[in-house]
Amino acid sequence: MEKKHIVILGGGYAGVHAAKNLHKAFRKMQDQVSITLIDRGKHHILMTELHEVAGNRVKQNSVKISFDRIFSGKMVNVVQDEIKDINFKDQILTGERGSYHYDQLILGTGGQTADFRIPGVKENAFYLWSLEDALAIRYHIETMVKEAAKEADADKRKQLLTFVVAGGGFTGVELVGELIEWLPVLCEKNKVDHSDVRIINCEALGSILNMLPEKPRNKAVHYMQKKGVEIMLNSLITEVTEDGFTIRGGETIMTKTLVWTCGVRGTEFGESLTITDGKMGRKLVNEYMQSPDYKNVYVVGDGMYFQEDNRPVPQIVEAAEQSAKTACDGVIYTIKTELGKKAEPPKPFKSNFHGYMVSIGGRYAVSHTAGVSMSGFFAQAMKHMVNMYYQFGVCGVNGAWTYLKHEILEIKNKRSLIGGMASYRVPSYWTTFLRMFLGVMWLIEGFGKIAEGWLTDTTGSKVYWSTAADAVGSASEAVGDAATAVAGVAAEAVKQFAPPLLAQPLALYTWINETFVSQAPYLFQIMIVLAEVGIGLCFLGGLFTFPAAIVSLGLSVMFLIGALAGKEILWYMAVSIVMLGGAGRAFGLDYWVMPYLKKLWNKTPLAKKTYLFMGEPEFTKKQMKRKLDRTQD
Repeated sequence: MEKKHIVILGGGYAGVHAAKNLHKAFRKMQDQVSITLIDRGKHHILMTELHEVAGNRVKQNSVKISFDRIFSGKMVNVVQDEIKDINFKDQILTGERGSYHYDQLILGTGGQTADFRIPGVKENAFYLWSLEDALAIRYHIETMVKEAAKEADADKRKQLLTFVVAGGGFTGVELVGELIEWLPVLCEKNKVDHSDVRIINCEALGSILNMLPEKPRNKAVHYMQKKGVEIMLNSLITEVTEDGFTIRGGETIMTKTLVWTCGVRGTEFGESLTITDGKMGRKLVNEYMQSPDYKNVYVVGDGMYFQEDNRPVPQIVEAAEQSAKTACDGVIYTIKTELGKKAEPPKPFKSNFHGYMVSIGGRYAVSHTAGVSMSGFFAQAMKHMVNMYYQFGVCGVNGAWTYLKHEILEIKNKRSLIGGMASYRVPSYWTTFLRMFLGVMWLIEGFGKIAEGWLTDTTGSKVYWSTAADAVGSASEAVGDAATAVAGVAAEAVKQFAPPLLAQPLALYTWINETFVSQAPYLFQIMIVLAEVGIGLCFLGGLFTFPAAIVSLGLSVMFLIGALAGKEILWYMAVSIVMLGGAGRAFGLDYWVMPYLKKLWNKTPLAKKTYLFMGEPEFTKKQMKRKLDRTQD
């Protein structure tokens, strides 16, 4: 029987969620089903975090996750192509690089910013709907502050230092929060008086953050106003020019920076598809996310239009993922039924939104989840936890750890949940002394054992002891009592660290000894000596410092749990942890060796599957300026 081909168009939140669900359902049917995800880029972009890039809180790689990493080891074939046309009758997608047949199609083409056909918006305002948009905003704001520092004309200077975000929804308020924190840093850097800066949040309705209850909404307003933000309500923008904009009533605001976040519509490509339209460029679907025109075509995420309780499903991440799940259930049922396998019929779409969280900078947020409203530190912590959970689901533990580093531990200028407590970097040359001293200590241990005959005593009597107490008292007696052996490392090691921190070895240590060490005590004896000498030499030369630190920690832990080490071992462990931070690159061979090995590794096919956040380097300022100039031309 010919394979069933499932094609997912779009690698956003809905597309990635759909692909992972389909892999889970068909991973044991790879000879009968194929899954292809098509996207124009190489990365899944975290759209909800773009304001952090625009506000220069994080680097662009923080919001990019390689598709190869997400789907490594899965049956999802990722294709980089831009689809230009879909023939729904012949079931073929045509792109710039090829054509793709499908039996079941899931459209996750996403959305784009809606300009509501207001004159001048498209030509003169910035959008925040792509990574390129975020980088352009970041560069532009830096440029405005720099130009203001050199501008002598008071009116022009005021115009340059007026920053307006149109739209009081999540994206708009979150960008305002970034400007609240970033502009003082920029002003200080460029010797500009921050009191001259004007931040405006312009909203056409009578309140901002309308999806939140009144309490957290008022908290957000109070915080923004306390930070000097002007919130202009009932201020519908009617025209935008190069020098500013006009609101209903005739008032004109002079500015060179207007970021437009006033709504979301379906993409132009999605709107052009020959299936039934909904509203705002979105495609109509039924309760199973199917197009009414073709039962094998599903639309999910921001591009689908479905009314629930007489209200359109909102364009948020949870809606994207839940609509993708509904579509997947339909695809799974259809294909398994066609292949003669049992399958559970799909259930109609029923939203289950857990709440909303809005960050206003890196240190403050408001939220309403599970019926509970929060603000400040706890709301921001909740938002980070949710984001880490998403990263874990997409990329595992490595994804969650990388998020923690990018969002909290590596943030500068006190713009994280913990301020600047983790941002200060100790110059690496200071760790050189610690590294070399630790290396000398391990060499003393290793060469001392060699001098005592550890490499020549083939009985294994140096490493295999009946109990820790016997190890301290009499090595020869311990060898004679092998039946109740406990894992050990040399009596001399006990003397070095005596008195031990633990009175008796832990059960884990005893199990290791009885299970492994007793089988080849001489081998373990040699391994301990070589490990101590090896990590000592590595620390001294600054070569392979990271793995050496791991081995150092491992040996130290074994000393500790075996009741063979005193309090000094804690110092060994603490310094080993410090060595994990790349100490070998300061006056060490790692300075040359690691970049060379990285180049070799990057050439291997496996490399692209093991990088979490890959991609091109940060755009340089010259590259961004050329990009902006081309856009304006």
